[in-house]
Amino acid sequence: MIKRGRKEVKQTFVDNNFGGKGRMYITQLMGKDAALPQVEGFPDDFESSLHFFHELILEPGGKIGEHTHRGCEEIYYIAEGAGEMTVDGEVVELETGDAVLTGNNCTHSFVATSEVPVKIYTIEAGVK
Repeated sequence: MIKRGRKEVKQTFVDNNFGGKGRMYITQLMGKDAALPQVEGFPDDFESSLHFFHELILEPGGKIGEHTHRGCEEIYYIAEGAGEMTVDGEVVELETGDAVLTGNNCTHSFVATSEVPVKIYTIEAGVK
């Protein structure tokens, strides 16, 4: 069993992620996001195809720039706030409690549209 919380993990920030806008705060709770080498992680956590589980916080108006994950899928779960997700050109409004799956080879981006910071939990796993 692995139990890890915010007290045990350093929160890191990344500016203008994937060419986006603003500061994104990341708490890498499990695994390691290869696309964010500056964020400490735990690459030996999983024996499965899971890559990472982390918490992201975007300030109002912040944006995760358009990018594509190859060989993996990613779930975004909106825990607080609201935003606009674009996946392969399709735009969808998201609010607290919504989840989106970005499939293998999908291009996606996210913009925080609420007046409060957006808290997102993301999980990424490799494809079969």
